[in-house]
Amino acid sequence: MTKVPPALPAMRAELQLALVESGFLHTVMYAIGGGAGVFCGALADRFGQKRAALLGLACMLAGGVLGALSSQFEVILFARFLDGVGFVLMAVSAASLLIAASQPRDRPISFAIWSCYMPTGGTLILLLAPFALASLGWRSLWLGLALYTAACFVLVALWVPTPAFGGAIASMRLLRESFFRPGILLLCLAFMCYVGQWVSVMTWLPTFVVERGASASSASLVTAAFVAANIPGNLLGGYLLVRRVPRSTLTAVGAAAMGLTAVGLLSSGAPDWLRFACVLLFSLLGGVIPSSIFAGTPTHAKSPEHIATTNGMVMQYSHIAQFIVPIAVAWVASRWGGWSATLGVMLLLSALGVAAGLGIGRYEGKLSP
Repeated sequence: MTKVPPALPAMRAELQLALVESGFLHTVMYAIGGGAGVFCGALADRFGQKRAALLGLACMLAGGVLGALSSQFEVILFARFLDGVGFVLMAVSAASLLIAASQPRDRPISFAIWSCYMPTGGTLILLLAPFALASLGWRSLWLGLALYTAACFVLVALWVPTPAFGGAIASMRLLRESFFRPGILLLCLAFMCYVGQWVSVMTWLPTFVVERGASASSASLVTAAFVAANIPGNLLGGYLLVRRVPRSTLTAVGAAAMGLTAVGLLSSGAPDWLRFACVLLFSLLGGVIPSSIFAGTPTHAKSPEHIATTNGMVMQYSHIAQFIVPIAVAWVASRWGGWSATLGVMLLLSALGVAAGLGIGRYEGKLSP
């Protein structure tokens, strides 16, 4: 997901890419998830979650190799399309694979570890990319990740058990029986609000830091610290779920914490030390939300055979938020007086996240025997 941004300057210089073409290379993955996430989930539930996961890894492997070996924009864009399809197929299948591979008592922690995939991978790439780009170039970064993906393919094929459910329900029925379940819609809303806020801060934080007088390297380090702070938050969410803290409480409190820390980050008169502390707390405390949401998809799916479809819905809504909210934040900042004006957007999303969390608790109370 994050291999393109650090490589874009070198790619633009070598391939003579326009700014718009560069943007497409990065956002095509979000567009695929936003347009086809739930359909990929339904296909995984219909034809087998492990098959879908392996196909997804194979697509990512092919996309990495094809992109690294090509010098044509159209081919590299197609390679990113393969990356996107593969990522979505793998991600929507993950919940079913985790259930098949874990004991019931271990599943909250399993989902918490899984929810770290984005900040962990993002942090590693942000730290490793400068070395790869300075030594062997952007193609080495793509090939290195392709080799890693190949290793993941082998490990999943050999070690991950095949779920014992799936294949008995037609894809259209899976979609029909998942689209309007209140609990799933509340999970989607909560995750949309979280992702929209978190990705907006991650996207514009380097610009924000540089505008306050810091160097580009300092901005990169601050961004890496922001992304890394999300990892212990994800694990904390899983630990608290094991300790039987309700999912609704974690979701609502995490959303409220993101709103409060956004005040410290975006208030016009706040000192820089307070802004930095709020940046880290924003990511850390908000990090309890993904593990809560991912662990909730099996609870709110109509049956085990609907889990990948439910996961696909959550992913689709989150990718829509990743595509729209950062653009909306930039529009507000440019139109209404700078970054402090975007606080209203953050507080609105936080309030919706709190409401969604409380709604999840109310609906799960009806599901309890």
